[in-house]
Amino acid sequence: MAEQRLSWKDVVRGALLELGGQAHLSEINKKVEGHPKTKTNPTWRDTIRRVVRQYKIFEPVPPERSGIYKLVEEIPVKIESQAFTAEPEVDHGIAQGMLVTLGKIYGYETYAPPRDQTIRRFQGRPLSDFITVSDCTNIFSGSRNLPKIREIDALWFDEDDDGLFPTYAFEVEETTGVKSGLDRLLKIPRRYLVRFFIIAPSAKERDLFDRYVNQTPFRDFKDRFSFQYYKELEELYNLAVEHYDHREQFGIVERRR
Repeated sequence: MAEQRLSWKDVVRGALLELGGQAHLSEINKKVEGHPKTKTNPTWRDTIRRVVRQYKIFEPVPPERSGIYKLVEEIPVKIESQAFTAEPEVDHGIAQGMLVTLGKIYGYETYAPPRDQTIRRFQGRPLSDFITVSDCTNIFSGSRNLPKIREIDALWFDEDDDGLFPTYAFEVEETTGVKSGLDRLLKIPRRYLVRFFIIAPSAKERDLFDRYVNQTPFRDFKDRFSFQYYKELEELYNLAVEHYDHREQFGIVERRR
């Protein structure tokens, strides 16, 4: 893999593999020091500290403050089309599952709220099996709105030299929740140019969305908000899974993130 294509997740994972799968943060830093990515990031040690706390594949070794982390490889999850499952019609949990899986297919790191990671299920598995970012606290550190941001139904992240940043944010809502969903999305700091989505089942939610995005404070960010129905999400998801399957059959493998 070309050095410039490596993410910080890749770099830390590689360092831990060389260190036997488990090491103190200081040992990880020593192993990474001098890597090409550190040359463009003067605070790379802080970035590594955030990385080991964010990604699901890095787990702290008890006690929590020991500073030791171990590598826990993600369990491969078969990506299946909704068209061929026995699940019922799309509901909140299924929509969330499709969103985080779509993020994976499109090459983003994905997040869902901690409370949903174990409670909600998608295609027979807990939502935690489909996400890659277990905690977004360090990504939005310093924001007084962090508790609300952590409740957003699905977040997709990209990465630059400084680490992860949000690119897409999704709220799955039914009638009474549209305004609160819009409000949570707008809690993401303005410095991030995030696209906001409300995903909902019916025209009732669409009517509420159209009303609210033309009111303060949402109208100032109207061009960043979109509305999509459950049906449209399901159609996109099934098309993406079909492409994913064809790509694998052709022999093009997913880039490790």
